[in-house]
Amino acid sequence: MTRITRITVAALTVSLVAAAAPAVASARTRTVTISGATASYPLVSLLAQRYVKLHPKKDKIRFKITQGGTTVGISDVASGRVTMADVSREPISSDFGKGLVFYPIARYAICVITNSSNPVASLTQSQLTGVFTGTIKTWSELASDGVSGITATGPISVVTRTSVAGVLTSFKTLLLEGKSVEKSATEEATEGLEKQAVKGNPAAIGFVSNYQVELGGVHAAKIGSVTCDKAEAISGAYPGVARFYEVTHHDATGAARWFISWIEHSRAAAKIIDSRWITA
Repeated sequence: MTRITRITVAALTVSLVAAAAPAVASARTRTVTISGATASYPLVSLLAQRYVKLHPKKDKIRFKITQGGTTVGISDVASGRVTMADVSREPISSDFGKGLVFYPIARYAICVITNSSNPVASLTQSQLTGVFTGTIKTWSELASDGVSGITATGPISVVTRTSVAGVLTSFKTLLLEGKSVEKSATEEATEGLEKQAVKGNPAAIGFVSNYQVELGGVHAAKIGSVTCDKAEAISGAYPGVARFYEVTHHDATGAARWFISWIEHSRAAAKIIDSRWITA
C-alpha cells in the first residue's frame, strides 16, 4: 500500500477497546475517533474490531467511529474534532491548504444498481450519463436504444447521495464524465438508504459500492458490457474503481499511526479487505 504524503492539504457509533502495538511504560486508554464516509464504515468497523481482538490488553485503544459523509469527516479532522477521517474519494482542490495526509487503505467498485425486478443488462457510457444527468428520462427510451433486461415502464427514478458523500464525487469523476446528477434526483444520506430506495422502487436506478451489491437485494448493471464485481475491478477492466482513505491532520502519530500501519502491513487486515473489497 502506498501512502500519499506529497499531498499536504495544509449516526452510528462503534466503541471498541484495544491494545496499542508498541509497548509503553504505563497502561492507559487512548481514544481514536473517526468520522466520515458511510461507504467505508463497514470495512473500517471490521478492521477496528479485528485490531482490538488481536492485540493484548495493555495500553488500550478505544475506537469511536461515526458516519456522516466524506465531507463531514474532512471537516472534522481538519478542525481537530476527530483523530482520523474516513474518505471515499480522491483528494480534491478544496482539501489543499488544510494540512491533511491521505493514507489509502482499500479500493472498491462503484456499481450502478436497479431494482431486482428490472434487471438492466448493460449500459453504454452515453446511456449511463444520459440517465443520471436527466437527458434520458424514461425506461422506454433506453429499451428503444437497445438496452435489454428492462421491465420497468414510465419515468426513470434516479436516486443519488447527498453532496457530502465521497462516493458521489467518485461516481461523477469515474462514471459520469465529470457531470452532475440531475437536480430532481432523490438524495439519500447513506449507501444503505440509497440501496433501500432502489430496492423498494421498480423504476429506480442508483449507485453503491460493490459491498452493498454483494449483500444482495438489488441488481448491478454492466457498464460497457463489463460486470461490476471484484474480479473485473482487480483486472482493471471495470472503469468505476475508487479508493478508501484514512485521513489525518498532518502525519499520523500515536494510536492512529499504529492502526494505519497495522492496516498497511498486517495479513489479518489484508484478509478482511480481500473479503469484500480490494487491496489498495
